[in-house]
Amino acid sequence: MKLTIMGSGTSHGVPVIGCDCPVCKSKDPHDKRYRASAFVTDGTHNIVIDTGPEFRMQALRQGIKTLDAVLMTHGHADHLHGLDDVRIFSSTKQNGVWHRQSSFFDSLLNRHGDGLKIFANPHTKKIIFNHFDYIFMHTQKGGGKPRIDLWNVNEFSQNNPLKIGTMSIIPVPMLHGKLPSTGYLFCEEADSKTHSIAYLTDLNYISEESVDIINRSKGQLDHLVIDALRIREHSTHFNFDQALSLSEKLAPRHTWFTHLTHDLSHNDVQKYIDENLNKYPALEQIVKDGGSVSPAYDTLELTTKG
Repeated sequence: MKLTIMGSGTSHGVPVIGCDCPVCKSKDPHDKRYRASAFVTDGTHNIVIDTGPEFRMQALRQGIKTLDAVLMTHGHADHLHGLDDVRIFSSTKQNGVWHRQSSFFDSLLNRHGDGLKIFANPHTKKIIFNHFDYIFMHTQKGGGKPRIDLWNVNEFSQNNPLKIGTMSIIPVPMLHGKLPSTGYLFCEEADSKTHSIAYLTDLNYISEESVDIINRSKGQLDHLVIDALRIREHSTHFNFDQALSLSEKLAPRHTWFTHLTHDLSHNDVQKYIDENLNKYPALEQIVKDGGSVSPAYDTLELTTKG
């Protein structure tokens, strides 16, 4: 199982439009951050987490040829507004023949259609219906539109994981301010042992129940990709120290900060981590034993048993 970071930036992306700060003008490719997204594969089945405004460019760079599912974390524009570009995947799955879901109201009732599977929590489903209403309506021919099969991800759980290929996927409830957000734990059996990758972005609160879901299901947590916006606190995102504190509770072998602003360069984020890791002795010990805590960057590849 492999997860590739397709975007590690916050809602503005980096460089930020009109900004002349050192990070936005940096020549270091680690400082070029598309909006937060990830690609997950078991080698046969392909999944995307979130379809932000740069999804088309991310998919081209990643070389995605087929897609089996999209997992949505929440409905903000930087995670959703590239959804229309999944239409190339939804059409090629049926040899280019388009089929419309029976009706908008059937979709509201969770009567699943025959298109590309999109998994989202109920609040995010409502946003998709509102922002992309044309997908679910009978419209004139021409222009093209995605053919999607929209599922409530809350139908799945620790005891009833979503199965795609060799991957078992467990949704993790979180809060992004007052907005419900969904993290994902990807598990795979290898050598009679469970290996996992957790992807938790856009949160400022996670309950002990959700922490327990991960800890009870993770087996060996090889990688944690965690929202870590900046040093200063934020009303809807984890800052660096909050991300480190959660990482210590989850004890991954490798921790990766994502959804980064242009406040600090890649190297300066690593410097902050290194200088503050002693506040988190259990996490510091993991690093001494061969683990790591680092900022993620676009195109970073994470594999289980890493």
